[in-house]
Amino acid sequence: MKKLSFPIRIPLYYVRGGTSTGIVLLQKHLPEKKELKEEIIRHIMGVPLEGKNENNKQLQGLGRETTTSNKAFIIDIDYQAKKVISTFAQLEKESSTVSWEVNCGNMTSSIPLVIRDLPEEKLLMPDGKLSIYNTNTNKNIVCTMPNVSPKYQLAHIPGVVGDFPEINVSFADPACSKTKALFPTGNLIDKVNGIPVTCIDVAVPMIIINAESLGISGYENPNEIKNNQVLQEKIMQIRVEMGIKMGIRQKNGTVMNEKDLAESITQPKVAIVAPPLSKGDITIRYLTPKNVHLSVAVSGGCCLAAACCFPGTVASHLYYANRVNGHSTVRIEHLSGISKFSITHDGDYIKYASAQRNAQILMKGEFFIYNPSDELEEIMRVVSITSSRMV
Repeated sequence: MKKLSFPIRIPLYYVRGGTSTGIVLLQKHLPEKKELKEEIIRHIMGVPLEGKNENNKQLQGLGRETTTSNKAFIIDIDYQAKKVISTFAQLEKESSTVSWEVNCGNMTSSIPLVIRDLPEEKLLMPDGKLSIYNTNTNKNIVCTMPNVSPKYQLAHIPGVVGDFPEINVSFADPACSKTKALFPTGNLIDKVNGIPVTCIDVAVPMIIINAESLGISGYENPNEIKNNQVLQEKIMQIRVEMGIKMGIRQKNGTVMNEKDLAESITQPKVAIVAPPLSKGDITIRYLTPKNVHLSVAVSGGCCLAAACCFPGTVASHLYYANRVNGHSTVRIEHLSGISKFSITHDGDYIKYASAQRNAQILMKGEFFIYNPSDELEEIMRVVSITSSRMV
């Protein structure tokens, strides 16, 4: 017989940031234990609680079957430093895997809207700027909104229909997010089975490959890339071999091995690049790292734009971004349009990597968990009492 229990209620914001959707949770409403946080996020997004289910439709949660819609942020507030502490979790619809390895720039753009809905807005965003420290990468981010509160200045981005609140996202000192160097192999170009690649780490570790060297045009649709088994095998070999050479670290600091890299749902990312077809500077098909992104991630776009700033990379062979007054701008063509990225740099030092996004709070409220584990049910009684006292 099934046990009976009262549902656990988890306060959350259901949001869209850039071209991603997911949830934002406040740490004060959650248990400290990582495994219990993961259980909560699995329930909310509707992914398997354990193991795999290839046919999962996420009917029992808020996820939308795509990688870009299975994202979660947990945020806390450092009142003394007047900044937000953000921790990002990536899920996938068919498995219970929760990855804490990388950050998400698109979803980061939703955090200022959440803060503007909280009493802490005046403390954290008096001038429209929000400082965020991301624990996945141990890096700082500045999100800026036009200072017209309580109104919003609206903006349009490719891949999103309509105009929504404008947020400008800038990664501070973004190199070495998960490795020890801007070009972590020590080379601008490496070769795998004769295929030239550039490995770079700006906001996220990424491998850049010219489409031509893979035997494709670079203008393929997602299904053409997904269903090309020979191409997928080439990319997997490159990911694993170069991932080892990059020395990519997991969140706990250990270096990823071959098995870790093959199974990872977050890193390293892959950018397949080609010459532009329209008014952009370079074309991308962005893998995250196994599925094709329908536009381009903020972190991945910043990474590719940075690679265009250094002569001798796979990217700069297609487009070299001249530096004007300390800034280089790269317009990246993708499946949804053209997105512009800005790199502020001096020599090998990158001060900021930036992009304009827009975001929405789709809904806020409580998610009901009807079948929690015994441990989660017990600990959440205490968390609920404690968080209610903090309100």
